[in-house]
Amino acid sequence: MLSRQISETELSWRLLYTKPHAEAWVDLNLRKQGYSVLLPRIATRSGFASLFPRYIFAGFNDEQSARPLQSTLGVLYVVHCGDRPARVPLAVIAEIRSRMDSHGVVSLEPSPTPDPLFAKRERERVRALVQLARAGYRVISA
Repeated sequence: MLSRQISETELSWRLLYTKPHAEAWVDLNLRKQGYSVLLPRIATRSGFASLFPRYIFAGFNDEQSARPLQSTLGVLYVVHCGDRPARVPLAVIAEIRSRMDSHGVVSLEPSPTPDPLFAKRERERVRALVQLARAGYRVISA
């Protein structure tokens, strides 16, 4: 029997909460069961780490049951919204994938460096407010 290739848009995605440092193990266990997996990583000084520690995304099609996700080795629970498993929108999965390279590493936008002049001015402003408050003036922050 020939199995047809499933497109990403035909998958339903769930978010799983894993045991500590078990994301790669869960990834392997889910793939062995035939699920699609999204485990975004970031580069760190010591190697690679999960972008969302203890969380992993699992995708499945209509022909698969979501029930085995809960009992997969390394999974603590399927994240719920109320009494139902939370569905991860395809747009979220697509956005994460768009930021990943071919090795699954996400490139994060660098955080802007603080302006040292602004930081100095802010410290001076706080010092002035503290001095006014100590002198008995009522200080109202706007």
